[in-house]
Amino acid sequence: QASGTQEESHRQADMADVGADARGLAAAVGAAPKAVASKAVASKVSASPAAPPPKAAATPKAGTTDVAQAKAVQGDAKPRPKQAVTKATALAKAGVEAADNALDSVADIEKAVVGAANAGAKAVANTVSAAKGIARIVADDVAIVADGGDIDQEAIDGEIAELEDELMEEDTGRKSAFHRITRFFPAGSAPKAKGKKGGDANTGKSEERSRFWDLQLSIRSMKYVGSLDSIDTFFAVSIIPLEPEKTRSTVRLLPEYSPACILIKNDDKVLDNPFQLWRSKIFKLPYKDLDKYVLKVAMWKVSAFTFNTYYGRGLKSLAKIARQDANLQFAIKEKLSKEAEERKRKRRMAVSDVAMLALTVNVEEIFDFQLHCENWSLELKKEQEKARKTERKSLTFIVPKNKKSDASTNRHCYSQKVKWREDSEKLVWTTLAPRTEPFFFRGTCTALQNAFIIVKVHTLKTLLHPNQPAMGRVLGCALMNLTSILDISVFTGRVKDLQTDRTKFLVGAVNGSIKAVMCSMHLKYPEDIKGGRPQQPKTATTVGHLNPLEQHLVVRVAKCDGLAVADFDVGTSDPYLRCTWDNMVQKSPVLKETVRPVFNFNFFFPVRLFNSKLKSKRYFENALKYELESKGDLSLQVWDDDDTSADSLGFVKLPLCQILASKRIDPRTLRGPAPKAKNDEEGQGPTGMNKLWFEVERDVRYYDGMKTELTGCSLPNPSTPLIYFEAYFYPDWPDGVTLDLKEVDDNNDKVWRDLEKEYNLRGHVFSKKYAEPFPDSIGAHACMSDSFQKRTNLRRFISVGTHPQTMENLPLMAFLCNIITPEEYTRPSALMHWINCITFDTTSRQERSGEIPQDGWKDPQTFLFTRKGPVQDHALLLCSVLLGAKKDAFICKGTVWVHDEEAENEGRTKKLARLVEHVWVLTREQGDWVTFWEPSTRELYHLKDRWKKLANKKKHKKVATDGEEDGQEGSGEEEDGAAVVIHEEWDNEIPDMALGTDDIESLPTVGRMPKPKTRVAPKKANPRDKMKQDMLRQREKNKMAPRTQNPNLLQEGETLVDWLPYDSIDVVFNSENLWSNRQNHHPACITFNFDEEPEEEGGERLWDPLIQHLKTEEDKKTYHWMPINMEVVIDPALKFDSIERRQQEMVAEMEENMRLSRGKRGMDTYFDKSEKLLSQLDAFLRILEQMRKLDIDMCPWFNEAGYSYENWKPGERYLMKLRCGSEKKEDVLNQRYNKLGCAFGSSTRYADYIKESEDMWRKLAQQAENYANSGGFEGALLRGKTLTGFPAHFCTSDKEEVRSHLMGMSEYQRMMENLAEGTVFTIHCRMFAMLGGVQSLWIYIAMQEPHNS
Repeated sequence: QASGTQEESHRQADMADVGADARGLAAAVGAAPKAVASKAVASKVSASPAAPPPKAAATPKAGTTDVAQAKAVQGDAKPRPKQAVTKATALAKAGVEAADNALDSVADIEKAVVGAANAGAKAVANTVSAAKGIARIVADDVAIVADGGDIDQEAIDGEIAELEDELMEEDTGRKSAFHRITRFFPAGSAPKAKGKKGGDANTGKSEERSRFWDLQLSIRSMKYVGSLDSIDTFFAVSIIPLEPEKTRSTVRLLPEYSPACILIKNDDKVLDNPFQLWRSKIFKLPYKDLDKYVLKVAMWKVSAFTFNTYYGRGLKSLAKIARQDANLQFAIKEKLSKEAEERKRKRRMAVSDVAMLALTVNVEEIFDFQLHCENWSLELKKEQEKARKTERKSLTFIVPKNKKSDASTNRHCYSQKVKWREDSEKLVWTTLAPRTEPFFFRGTCTALQNAFIIVKVHTLKTLLHPNQPAMGRVLGCALMNLTSILDISVFTGRVKDLQTDRTKFLVGAVNGSIKAVMCSMHLKYPEDIKGGRPQQPKTATTVGHLNPLEQHLVVRVAKCDGLAVADFDVGTSDPYLRCTWDNMVQKSPVLKETVRPVFNFNFFFPVRLFNSKLKSKRYFENALKYELESKGDLSLQVWDDDDTSADSLGFVKLPLCQILASKRIDPRTLRGPAPKAKNDEEGQGPTGMNKLWFEVERDVRYYDGMKTELTGCSLPNPSTPLIYFEAYFYPDWPDGVTLDLKEVDDNNDKVWRDLEKEYNLRGHVFSKKYAEPFPDSIGAHACMSDSFQKRTNLRRFISVGTHPQTMENLPLMAFLCNIITPEEYTRPSALMHWINCITFDTTSRQERSGEIPQDGWKDPQTFLFTRKGPVQDHALLLCSVLLGAKKDAFICKGTVWVHDEEAENEGRTKKLARLVEHVWVLTREQGDWVTFWEPSTRELYHLKDRWKKLANKKKHKKVATDGEEDGQEGSGEEEDGAAVVIHEEWDNEIPDMALGTDDIESLPTVGRMPKPKTRVAPKKANPRDKMKQDMLRQREKNKMAPRTQNPNLLQEGETLVDWLPYDSIDVVFNSENLWSNRQNHHPACITFNFDEEPEEEGGERLWDPLIQHLKTEEDKKTYHWMPINMEVVIDPALKFDSIERRQQEMVAEMEENMRLSRGKRGMDTYFDKSEKLLSQLDAFLRILEQMRKLDIDMCPWFNEAGYSYENWKPGERYLMKLRCGSEKKEDVLNQRYNKLGCAFGSSTRYADYIKESEDMWRKLAQQAENYANSGGFEGALLRGKTLTGFPAHFCTSDKEEVRSHLMGMSEYQRMMENLAEGTVFTIHCRMFAMLGGVQSLWIYIAMQEPHNS
């Protein structure tokens, strides 16, 4: 952008600033290839006698600053600007790409290196160190090429990347060293930084590409188990090759040493402050080399008089560490001489252990995450929406770049503003225009999950110009933690404004999607890694992951005592801790087989504020208080670990106000009390100048939770469970920061009990009225048990449940909340499959009585942690997910008739059926449709014309009387916010009419007047009476009592639904209210207008609400409730390694069960585990799994007009045969039971779902046809054998339960009893991981019999 003269002056200034270093660099790099070139050319000429040998050139000393030497090497030609550009271009084509192309011409290599020196000298004005490093890399590898060796391009790329990272840390705003050097190259001639020939960084084998890893290691506890009574020891940790003689180490990490300590034999020394040996060490290694390197922990015995003794060592592969839990037990084996090792090896004797260490080893890959922000919307509160309706809205995203970024101060962050929205009704931003590329975050998965973003909402009333760049006033900010970004892409943040008025503090909410694309460092595109990337399960955050600029809430748990026994077989438990605060969840290591665990574990939660001004004194009493209260209480839970489910061992909830109100003030570091100072003769500890940031002592207020009782455990426990912990802020808040202590409302439990009694009384009155015309119907059953006699088959109108932890009474509405899941789990069929795969586990009390106990309801968070529960817990989770997807969803509690096995076993034949309470979900869809979601069978039932939308209507007018004038009260003025139902008469509906006695007497008569009654002889039965009796008998046979307000609901072929599995619907509730059914008891004969007012004043409502209109503030305060969990955290899906391990364990368990069962009958059992057979069975199970995720109502060949069953393709018929188990036409066509259509077809929001489902059906049918025609089993079976078998699906992965179910199947029993000679069995297991640690389990039991069997 400057003239030629200016360019020349700048060039001279750059060269002058470089000075001696630049000249020395040019001389050293330019001279080195001269020496090696002569050798290479000589060797090349010796092979080709036609070429004369060149003369050797003089080699100057490396690092010299003599310009004359540099000129002697380069020749007499003086460098000019054009020549410098030419030589720089040669760098692109030969110098930098020499490592990949391995140039044959030594002259080209020499030219490239000289060009590299000139280009480096021209560009090192601000990057002298980077230019030296890159030139050194090129010069070293040129020598390797000249000697006939191969260049490690991965090593070159890694070293260049390290230089780039160093410069990025110094100044993230500058460009990388490579780009600063190559910016002088002509357009189109710049070299490529990485990759193979002519490709980018993504080419090449994924297993061989070098990856960057972050390593952190600390020692939590030590235990000596050797032969001595005690030992004075220390430990040394290092990363070494497994076979040093075969592998040249490329991991350049120096060993680290722990402090020396004295260990007593068999005494577990648990450290209050773990030894942090490695903090964020970076090394480079490909995936394929992880198993070639091991973590070595050497144990040294300290000697006061001689040298220290090498006492033992432990080795563990990096590949295993990178895929397992970061908290591991490390065994130290005894160090033996070679002769002793040889003797033990020959005798097959194991080397004894001398120590056991509890380590925390975090090995995580460093990624360049691409963050795509899409489809963001703004929802303001009603007060804000009315006040700011005419203002334009805009959003600004502040996104971090790495773990050192701070979004609250916009430090090292992206800041992107989206365009103003012209409309005020629908504030949706589909893309973050004008940004065309995603945000980039460099770091590990833990660093990304510990980060957060801030979204600012701007408003502007008037614009001076349409393109005015002014931001306007900040309406509020939303802070969103990225804890779940790798599992859930949908985020919701509450927009808060810096206000002193509590009513104005919360402005609204922003919703949107942040999709994280995982790319290895320096790669621009994701990779498909076979078997998945090595990744550790997420646990608690260690000190090395924390940001020293943030404040933290520290929770230190010492131990627990008196825990309940969860594993009754061994009489112990496997406890671990789960700590939750501010929608962040952290877990501790699992301690095996103990009811008195000693954790000594710390949880660190960063304290993040949406505005940094909140820390000023003016906001201590208002805005800061509101912000801290919005983060919720600290929850500390103890759980029993299990592969399939978990049991709660107790919990404690701590409000933040108790921490800030504590009178206990002591010095604390981030990791707890500082270690005691050493004696003077032993030397003092490190001074404050040498301490790390987390080792600095600060005076803090801390809450002492020693001997706090744990509550909420449902397991029997004779002792009182206790937990020992403390909590504090580091650094502490100023003294002026306090929160109001929460008042414990003892009357809240009594309020809901009294309301429940009143509600049950109203239900009792209704059931009596219902029984008058229909005494034998379900609606006439009693709704309450009699205290003197046991009543069964009740129709209860329940309204209150028990908190699963505090055991207090709460309305059922408190068990629901909004749960946001990934987009995949919002599709109806996939969502139903996920819910159905969670283990169904009903208590014996509920199975025996058929009634849901008051403490039988669990909130979705507890249900997701336990991963098992009855059908009502499945329905609560399903409804919460639908509410999070902005659907009009409700929980339905009704009854169904089931077979009474107990009565059958007792020999009672009169009543073999009983009424059992059941729970499912209801949604109201567009087009007046209602959909029932059945979680136990994954079925969707669609009902047409079952509800009407509410509309604003004027008040009822009073009947005008004499003297009343128009304009008086009740004239029809519309009241703001009043919503009533517009009553519309149904087609063919006859208006209700009431006839009194006078009306009947005044009716005209036909014929003569009747005679007065006289005594006459008895006559024969009147035909009318006989008809009446027949009608009564016919009424008793009806499935549904004919008491319905809308006769149109019973029109066959239009609205009549007779395929519902439910026999009554009693109670419906969502997160706002609960209603009881005051219509017909059957769900197919009623409408679902819950807020519909009675037509007449004082009339009976069709749906009786639990919470009536709250007119006063006192009523609102009395009947106030909050969801049990405002934010629900969902665990990620299980990793590939965990799934593989569980599959192998399941197959081994089933094979052993079959072998033992057949062995009892005197039969041998053989298994065929050929790879081809297992692959065919695996493909078959994949088809079945995919079919479970599809909705039969979306099947295209059912919907296509004129496409009859006879015209179906073979793949379509085969797929339906697999689904229904039959090839009969009537069985196949009867799979689609929703004969009146589907509710999703009338809604635009399901358009993409319908199209995707149809495409998936067609694709799956093609896969099934290909599979059926492949004939893959022909070459997979043993010679002369025929394969028979069956698949089984389980919603549990518990081996004992699966074995019990299989033993009860007749197909399995027939296989066990097979006596044919030469029979061979095959058991194949396939697990599909889903969100929340849920698995869909398939097992195929196959048997190969001889042809003549």
